[in-house]
Amino acid sequence: MDARFGAWLAVSAVLIVTPGPDTALVIRNALRSGARAASLTALGVGVGSLAWAVAAALGVGLLLERSATAFTVLKLAGAGYLIYLGLRTILGASRGGSDKTRSSRAAPAVGDRGVIGQGILNNLLNPKAGAFFVTILPQFVTPGDMTSRLVLMMLAYEVMVVGWLVAYGIVVSRARRRLVGSRVQRWMERATGAVLLALGVRLALERR
Repeated sequence: MDARFGAWLAVSAVLIVTPGPDTALVIRNALRSGARAASLTALGVGVGSLAWAVAAALGVGLLLERSATAFTVLKLAGAGYLIYLGLRTILGASRGGSDKTRSSRAAPAVGDRGVIGQGILNNLLNPKAGAFFVTILPQFVTPGDMTSRLVLMMLAYEVMVVGWLVAYGIVVSRARRRLVGSRVQRWMERATGAVLLALGVRLALERR
């Protein structure tokens, strides 16, 4: 541990706690399916970010950074996915139903693999996630650094991002349990869906 490594942790922490598509997805699944689904979604996000790190090391991330076409295609795919999730969340919450019906819908709508896949896909379809490892990570690396140091930096990032999202999901899930059968939960789901929609639109309109 040195000043450079500490700076990497500080910058990573700021970026991780800043709300974005991954946070919104974890909140969505925590409200709809509970803490387990939120935690598995966070795990999927971690797998996605690890894949981006490997891709950046192999040069794929650099290609994405330099190719306007590749960036645009991935950006629009990610925007479409966020808009789809947002609409699905809003429509699901708008169906209403009795308290009993709402309670029965607390069970995960998709299996464990499904929510993990959502986390992976959500992260991989975010070109900004790839850009992070291409533009930010190299600033904390100097020639001659050992491979073990780079691995440790990535492990620290993974622990931070997964740990933060899991904690976030647990807090939201506990709030959800107190609100099962109430209109408040439905409004929270609608609000989360609106956030996903807004993030999708912003991503679609965002320039490099």
